[in-house]
Amino acid sequence: MITLLLGFAAVNTGNNLIYLMASALLGFMAISGILGKWNLSKIRISCTPPEEVYDGLPTLFSINLKNNRRWLPVFLMEVTLGEQVVLFPLVDPGQSRSKSLEAVLNGRGQQLLATATVRSRFPINFFIRSLVVQIDRQVTVFPRPLPCSDLQQPDPGGLRGAHAHWMKGQEGDVSHISDYRGGEPLKLIHWKLSARHDRLKVKELSAASHTPVTIDLDAIPGAGLEQRLSYCTYLVTRLLRSGRPVGLKSAAMEIPPGATRQHKLMLLKTLALYGTD
Repeated sequence: MITLLLGFAAVNTGNNLIYLMASALLGFMAISGILGKWNLSKIRISCTPPEEVYDGLPTLFSINLKNNRRWLPVFLMEVTLGEQVVLFPLVDPGQSRSKSLEAVLNGRGQQLLATATVRSRFPINFFIRSLVVQIDRQVTVFPRPLPCSDLQQPDPGGLRGAHAHWMKGQEGDVSHISDYRGGEPLKLIHWKLSARHDRLKVKELSAASHTPVTIDLDAIPGAGLEQRLSYCTYLVTRLLRSGRPVGLKSAAMEIPPGATRQHKLMLLKTLALYGTD
């Protein structure tokens, strides 16, 4: 607007100084547009989701910007994924930078993150240049974990082998006191009782043996499949966090109990894709 007013004034007044100012501004606008377009050249955007993405829950995605230029840096670059924006102030030549961006994916199952929008405000936010880049990233979205009061009981419906039995251990609550038999750690000796009985007494501690649990999807209570899948997701994460091996079964499949990280991801992926084939 200022450039147009200066141009109009220069034409009407014939003032050389105003002509010079208008020309300088026009030249600056042209250079700004060229630099903004150049700033978007030779860059690569990639998106890395975390291992666990849950329906409707905020998740941190890693956005990576690679500057493939040999000499000049990238300035003031904005990357938009969905409705969220992350800013990269400076990326040196041949270098890459990663930043976290919080996004929410709705609906379980396989989802495709197809594109991201890149915007350049360089050099002075006069022009905003934008570019849509392909990222084509497949993400498996797990059902949203949903606690259920019916599943907080010691023997909730839908669980097989849910009771932990107790045995002698080295950590936990004191279950009883017994005579010292040799070999027990000194920290387990109950010195006050030993002095009272004139012989060594040791504390027997309880330790939960991690009894395998199989979750029966068909027997889990819930108003419809999606709610039962959410309950199962909650149980899988809660039980594995406590160290219990967890399996999964339904009329169509059965997965034996396990407790590894890969086993957990397999169970969650099974729940995410259940009934979508």
